[in-house]
Amino acid sequence: MKRQIHLPVAQADVAQWRVGDVITLSGVVLTARDLAHRRIVAAAESGAPLPFDPTGLPIFHCGPLARRDGDSWAIMGLGPTTSVRMDASTPAIMARYATPFLIGKGGMGAATRQAIVARRAAYLAAGGGTGALGAKAVERVLDVHWLLEMGMPDAVWILQLRDYGPLVVTMDATGRDLHDEIASAAMRRL
Repeated sequence: MKRQIHLPVAQADVAQWRVGDVITLSGVVLTARDLAHRRIVAAAESGAPLPFDPTGLPIFHCGPLARRDGDSWAIMGLGPTTSVRMDASTPAIMARYATPFLIGKGGMGAATRQAIVARRAAYLAAGGGTGALGAKAVERVLDVHWLLEMGMPDAVWILQLRDYGPLVVTMDATGRDLHDEIASAAMRRL
């Protein structure tokens, strides 16, 4: 099924998404790679405040390429990074901050699949090598955090998107995991 999603989205709606659904997104997302994930978890564990509120925001495993454009930022590249690197910290973040869904590349492991089922969430796969096309979907940069400490790709970017996609649901709230299904089918053919 094709779905045109305007964020924010109710968790009950995300729970209806199924493996194979094609999603196009408009709205606010937060980008975070492995360093940002570790820092978010460390802050949560220590009770330290974050300089942004990730509650209810989709997390895009992405390190944007940006340039200063006067007083604002222009995103030059917005493509997914390999999501499995965030596997260890994702379940804790999803539980604490009510993450409705994840966007990334290459799927994730069993712990994240369990967190997706528990949260009634989803994982959306973005095509690799699509950074220039993805940048065209960025309406504006709403904020950036930890840029000086972690550098451009590892900073947390809060972006307003319009018609980003197509994305494919590859892990859903029922526990289906297209990545595992394909790997299992390939192993049976060997």
